[in-house]
Amino acid sequence: MNAEAKLINVAQRNCDFHRGFLALQEERNGWANNVRGTLPKDLTGTLFRNGPGAMNAGSEAYGHWFDGPGMISAATFIDGKAHFKNRYVRTPKYLQDHEEGRVSHRGFGTQIKGGWRKNILRPLSNPANTGVSWHGDKLCAFYEGGQPYRLNPETLETLGPEYYGSTLNPRTTISAHGKIHPRTGNQINFGINLTGLGWRGIKCALDVHDIPADGHGVRSCRIPLDRFPFLHDFGLTENYAIFVVSSINFQLGGPLLGTTTLSENLNYNEQQAMRGIVVDLRTMSVTREFELPPGIVVHFANSFETNDELITDFFQTKSTEGFAWLGDVFDVQTVAGAELHRLRIDLKTGHTRLEAFDHAPTGEFPAWNTNLTGLSSEHCFYVGHAPGREHGFFNSFVTLNTRTGACTHTDVGENRYTSEALFTPKARPKTQDDGYLLAVVYDASTHRSEIQIRDAQNPEEEIAAVLLDHHIPFGFHGHFTGDTFLQ
Repeated sequence: MNAEAKLINVAQRNCDFHRGFLALQEERNGWANNVRGTLPKDLTGTLFRNGPGAMNAGSEAYGHWFDGPGMISAATFIDGKAHFKNRYVRTPKYLQDHEEGRVSHRGFGTQIKGGWRKNILRPLSNPANTGVSWHGDKLCAFYEGGQPYRLNPETLETLGPEYYGSTLNPRTTISAHGKIHPRTGNQINFGINLTGLGWRGIKCALDVHDIPADGHGVRSCRIPLDRFPFLHDFGLTENYAIFVVSSINFQLGGPLLGTTTLSENLNYNEQQAMRGIVVDLRTMSVTREFELPPGIVVHFANSFETNDELITDFFQTKSTEGFAWLGDVFDVQTVAGAELHRLRIDLKTGHTRLEAFDHAPTGEFPAWNTNLTGLSSEHCFYVGHAPGREHGFFNSFVTLNTRTGACTHTDVGENRYTSEALFTPKARPKTQDDGYLLAVVYDASTHRSEIQIRDAQNPEEEIAAVLLDHHIPFGFHGHFTGDTFLQ
């Protein structure tokens, strides 16, 4: 049974949401003709989304959700109308897999058929499938293990790797979680890179970058690490970048010898403290280091400064359950979330305090008003499971008031499941959270997706939904810009 047939079979006999992982092979470009409700006249801009467009190459399945080829979708809103287009990122991996109809490159959890001889010393491929950003008049698709790929925003045509001058090279990486500093307009980003061999094995480092809009004059710093880490996201304030290295170890011997995947060598060490690193962006140097209890941190919400204290919010767990399902999207029963925490760091003393938002439900993919990135913001928006429907993919929007702790659930609808929801302010906002939540929602009953637009201050109110005549596979991260790109 080939990969898609297996997935359809599982979906039919098991959980209906599984079909949301099916491939979208067609690349489309046209105006949306079907809208539920009325699109707001002041909603102008483009919602870009990135995620694996397929979980198979021909009859062969990828071994991990992280390994499917990146597909960018773009929903443009203008004059009360919506335009949709999508296109695969033409990485070497995509081109060869597509041409040969098989898995031709290794991935985070995928091996090439043929055993260790086919995989030894083979680098992991870059599917450009995790993040997308419009910065400095450049649209780029990002992945953890390589360079971003630059795209034409009007056509989504792949233009090639982006190196930001000579900051990156074909052997270095940059994360999928760059953040735009609202005051400087620079992109703050980081990468984990191998730096050589030592008596204890392979040496690696955290590289932090402050990237101007023109991509030149990049300021960087390198921070040695004692092991190859799991480091996916970070917190950004006005003057600092905050990193938390989780209690996860990767053993690189098997992956280098081609006998195992990197995913199979991910181990959680419940005795290992998390390492915190604070980088002063004014000097591009480490200003504080600290330890936190053992745990796993994946995504950060907003961060800010108050007097001599840094405050950052992130999702934390002590279980690898959130990783286990990623390697088996064909048969996952429930997508796991994590608990939202607030970390306070005293810059003078180095003292830290970690507090959970006790009444906030578990979830993932935090969002906020990015005009307030690095500044105090009142609400965090994320996705989770609706009460009574705690199985399958995420199916509700959660709004948390980070000052009062009050939170609300909004079910996205019967047989519907949602990826990350992004916030965009209204044209003339009356408050900092006066805006819209935009989310791609999959309807399992019709095998189609819709782009829901909800009132961020009252998410129960669906303002409108763009009803597509096809589905968009579940994805990772997106970006909204007030710019529009139409041919």
